[in-house]
Amino acid sequence: MVAVRPVHPVVRAMTVGARLPLSRARLAAVLLLPVAGLCFLMFSAFRIQVLGGARHRQTVENLSFSQRQIPVTRGFILDRGHLPLAVPTELPSAIVDPVQLAMRFLRRIDPGITNLEYGLENEKTRQALQGYLIEFSSQAALALHEDPYVMRERVFEHVLRGKRHLYLKRHISSEEQARLEDLNLPGSVLWFTPEDARHYPSRSLGAQILGFTGVDGHGVEGIEKKFDIDLAGSPARVRVQKDARSGMLLIHGLPDIEMGGANHVVLTIDSRVQRDTEQLLEAGLARYRAKNGAVLVMDAKTGEVLAMANAPLADLSNRAGVPVDHFRNRAVVDAYELGSVVKPLTLVGAMDLSRVSAASDVPLDFKVVFRDKPPWTPKDHISLAQATIKPIDIIARSSNRGIAKVAELMGERALFDLFVRLGFGQPTGVELPSEAAGILPPLKAWTNKVYLATHSYGHGFSMTMLQLAQAYSLFANEGHMVRPHLVRFVVDDRGERIACFSPAACGKPVPRRRVVRNPQVAAEVLHMMRKVVTAGTGTRADISRYGYSVAGKTGTAEKVGQGGKGGYSEAHNRVTFVGLVPANDPKVVIAVMLDDPEGDPETAKDESIDEVLRKDAGYVAAPLFAEVARMVMYRLGVVPDLETTAQTVGKRGPAVTKKRAAGPFLPPLPVPEKVAMPDFLGRSLAGSMELMSENHLDCQVVGHGQVVSQEPEPGGPINACRLVLAPVSPGLVTLENVEQVRHDP
Repeated sequence: MVAVRPVHPVVRAMTVGARLPLSRARLAAVLLLPVAGLCFLMFSAFRIQVLGGARHRQTVENLSFSQRQIPVTRGFILDRGHLPLAVPTELPSAIVDPVQLAMRFLRRIDPGITNLEYGLENEKTRQALQGYLIEFSSQAALALHEDPYVMRERVFEHVLRGKRHLYLKRHISSEEQARLEDLNLPGSVLWFTPEDARHYPSRSLGAQILGFTGVDGHGVEGIEKKFDIDLAGSPARVRVQKDARSGMLLIHGLPDIEMGGANHVVLTIDSRVQRDTEQLLEAGLARYRAKNGAVLVMDAKTGEVLAMANAPLADLSNRAGVPVDHFRNRAVVDAYELGSVVKPLTLVGAMDLSRVSAASDVPLDFKVVFRDKPPWTPKDHISLAQATIKPIDIIARSSNRGIAKVAELMGERALFDLFVRLGFGQPTGVELPSEAAGILPPLKAWTNKVYLATHSYGHGFSMTMLQLAQAYSLFANEGHMVRPHLVRFVVDDRGERIACFSPAACGKPVPRRRVVRNPQVAAEVLHMMRKVVTAGTGTRADISRYGYSVAGKTGTAEKVGQGGKGGYSEAHNRVTFVGLVPANDPKVVIAVMLDDPEGDPETAKDESIDEVLRKDAGYVAAPLFAEVARMVMYRLGVVPDLETTAQTVGKRGPAVTKKRAAGPFLPPLPVPEKVAMPDFLGRSLAGSMELMSENHLDCQVVGHGQVVSQEPEPGGPINACRLVLAPVSPGLVTLENVEQVRHDP
């Protein structure tokens, strides 16, 4: 065996180093790799931070920041004096958890049941649960004034589907909430959450004009629907930084808020005139036992609607108990045959074309001859023995044959063109939804002179009361018409006007549409309509004893197809009276309509007046017009234009009649009582508005929350009032929660 000598470590190291020399190429590669990696990182950083910096910053901001919307309170609807008619408020909604409700009943049946599905598997348990749910549904329906069967189906459906949220009813009253609380259900089963709602301080005042909102807060009818976008407004926006759970971080203090807000709608309606008109209409409806009715009061010079009353009235605070038909604005959406109120319009067109004059003798020989039928002539109460008639008597005595002859002298084309200029068959454009345009048959449908005759006295086509008032405004504007308006302007939260609808309210000239070329013609026909009231078919509309002259016209239109029979019915009609007051210088146009009245009760025992005549416009609509016209003149402070007489009893002789010259004399209507300033302190905005409505006040309201100060003081005289509202801390006792505080332990 050969022995091996060990090698010294130093010699071994020298030997290895000699065999593995480091080349320059390999050394350069080793050094280049980290340099290349560093360059790549620097380029990537440059590309991300410089070239794509904006995009990545936007991505980071999108992940770190968000836009939050702050809902705004719905705007106000105000009358022309800025008295609130619709204000925002909050109402509670009743919510139940169907699963928790079912589990509560299941534990009564069997305390060991911990799962809803397990409880429903047993037939006996399921029947017992059904009994409990039926009992709960009946009690809840009774408390909320709902249908118990509908309530039962909703509860059953949500329980079987395992739903955790069910609205029993939205926007409930305090009485309904108290009844539900009497069920003694825990807050995890039944609770109440406040939601935005609308409060109408004057309840039924202008209900058909205002309309209402649905449970989602959007307008459903009336002004609420037409101006829903303005009233709803735009929500305020705030940009906030989020944390990991999407919560709000206030690192740099309170965030900046991009302000939104709701707008407010100011109407042309005068609340005093509207309220009195509704009361008079409702009384007239009961007196003459009519199905429904409407009264329209319009400024004859500007077209602003001062009152638009519909009856039966509708309470906006309790819509559940009001028939849907009561919310119908008949002055705007109902088009019907108006009857003889069209005769002055036909006559003014004929006189403008010089077909007749005020002194003409109009023949009464109008008739239409057919080949295979007997001649047709309009029905008229004036005897054929009278050969001719004056235009003033055509209007005053309402002669159908007379106005038909005037239309024949005009011709079909001229009468049709007149109706088009008057706006028949066209919407007026008033600021309300669903306005009816009416029906004006095209000229090619006037196949014979029967159509010419019937159209001349208001039959064979339909129109609305608003169109009628617009047409009659020509008598107050020298042959020009003015367009009706129901909204003056829209203002924002700062009180600045952002939209103007009534030119007169914004200091602009009122646009007028020319109807007749000769203004003297309009004045002559207006004078003829005065005889309707003084010695014609509308004498019950006379208010000259109060110092005011009236020019107007009656209209009685028989209804079509009543009682299942075709044609017109004498027993069923619509009566209309339209007039201008004062006649010497008209300030307002007033139109009155009653649908299917049973007649004037004062003439029931008068055998000389038949039953059909008692339902005539002269006996039904004219007296109601007189009451409304007298009230409107008083409310507007219009100076009488006639001399009035008053009887005084002398000391030693009979009654002496003294004349009162026309001047600043007010009709003898009751003067409103003076009201002391009520106590508003501690009331909410809705409560303050209701108290203002009850006392007919128009106070300036500043701020939100509860009333903290008022001017004048409670009990003081009312000149101008101002209420200051401010948010109230939870611990402060106010008028709204004082009863709750008293009962708290």
